[in-house]
Amino acid sequence: MMMMNPKTIVTNLLLLILLQISNFSTIVLSFEARYKKDYKSEYTVDPDTVTHIVVSNELYGLKKGNAGFVCTHGPKVWRKSKPGQRYSLLRFKHNGRVRYMSTNCHIRSNRGFVNFHIFMQPDLSAHCFPSYICKYSIRKDGVYYKHENKFFPWRQFPRSAKGRSSSKVSLRNILKN
Repeated sequence: MMMMNPKTIVTNLLLLILLQISNFSTIVLSFEARYKKDYKSEYTVDPDTVTHIVVSNELYGLKKGNAGFVCTHGPKVWRKSKPGQRYSLLRFKHNGRVRYMSTNCHIRSNRGFVNFHIFMQPDLSAHCFPSYICKYSIRKDGVYYKHENKFFPWRQFPRSAKGRSSSKVSLRNILKN
């Protein structure tokens, strides 16, 4: 059996210890190890979580407080709502296959009309935590989205002096002459 020089053994041991210490210090003292924090469950959306988009009519105290709305997602049917009623517009299920869902909505009342776009994805549905119900409120001054503090004011219906068929009448008169 061959004997190693004690100086070589000590040198090899010191190199091994230095290598271990340098590797240990990079893990312990690294930026990632010190500042990496786990997110709380309120910032992530678990699989199979269902998020609902709900519209509620809050036109209380008006003589004509009814509102009607239609959205492009689902059945294209006008829904009439009285003050205090709530309707579910959109149901988004985060299952990993469906990445996003979007729809355009049109709301009318005697105050005017509002058009708005709803874009839903898992990151945005975390805004509606813990109930996962995102609420749009129909108010006297417009439509308000609570979770992102978005406000959509009423726009007035376009009115013409001769009525709705005025453009057809004037076009007929032009074509006759």
